[in-house]
Amino acid sequence: MMDTGTRKFRVIAPRRMVALGGVAVVAIGTPLAAQTERAEDVPAYVVAQAEGEGEGSAQAPASTGEGEATAEGEAPPELAAEGAADNDEGEGETAGTGGEGEGEAEAAAAGEGEGAPATGGEGEGESAAGSGGEGEGGTAGLAPDVAFLTDLAFMEGHLRAGLALYEAGDLSAAKTHMGHPIEEKYEAVAARLDRLGYGELREEITALAAAAEAEEPYEKIAEMFGKVRQTHEEVRTNFDAADQLKSFAALTRVAADEYAIAVEGGTLANVKEYHDAWGFMRVIEAEAGELAASDDAKASDAAEAIVEQVEAAGAAFGDLQGQGDYEKDPSILYAAAARMELTGLGSD
Repeated sequence: MMDTGTRKFRVIAPRRMVALGGVAVVAIGTPLAAQTERAEDVPAYVVAQAEGEGEGSAQAPASTGEGEATAEGEAPPELAAEGAADNDEGEGETAGTGGEGEGEAEAAAAGEGEGAPATGGEGEGESAAGSGGEGEGGTAGLAPDVAFLTDLAFMEGHLRAGLALYEAGDLSAAKTHMGHPIEEKYEAVAARLDRLGYGELREEITALAAAAEAEEPYEKIAEMFGKVRQTHEEVRTNFDAADQLKSFAALTRVAADEYAIAVEGGTLANVKEYHDAWGFMRVIEAEAGELAASDDAKASDAAEAIVEQVEAAGAAFGDLQGQGDYEKDPSILYAAAARMELTGLGSD
């Protein structure tokens, strides 16, 4: 059953599984390269996000409450007005990102306010609709379609991390991540998935998590993950490229918040949150890569620019378990998210 309020963008070709072998070392990026400024095309406050201007450093995750966004001050009212209350689709969007009230679109890279990262770990950012999940991965303030796509990718990111950990033999961590989509996020997307005709996704993810708990062979786990991903891909065909691009930027901000917890104090303090950030970036890498192959030249160019930002963000990652020589600096991810936002705005 199709959602008549959305538009199709791409036709799914036979899907490829993104190779997840050789997970011991992740080499996904290079240091941030200079980017072409597009200040004439986008609001000044977004340019300030990308360039690290304004008050505060790019390392500080977004705080709830006040917090001055950038040198330009508060975000435009039309962005600040968007939020979970405006979500006519009724998903239980998670509250907690982006400082409610003043500067809804404020950069997590620049806020002055004090407080814990917006999305936090488990238990922080409770769902505004009381969906029953633990509220990790906030999407408050996003347009409904963008929030939905971000939540969908959030679930897939946990599964990607779980699959890689399972292949690497870290079954305990893999089981944890495989269980998180249902525990933390599914209720936020359940109603919309049902309306789109993809309610079976709950059973597919539940079965995958159960197979991991039973320690089934990796090949079976990978096959079941492929089925879940195929469903995700079919769901995405109901949404425009512009919304998908914006969801990549939103999920990168979530990854940055998780990563900030992971490397608090400049050392790897929470490997689970590191896994989260790693998995979220893999989803963006895969999905932007597919959009980059689109026949739509504008969408393709924007997606290619996002892939470049994912590669640049690779400077913040070592191997799957956070070992190796890399920059433990959340500002790398926040900067990538801000530049993706420039790309997303330019795609409209």
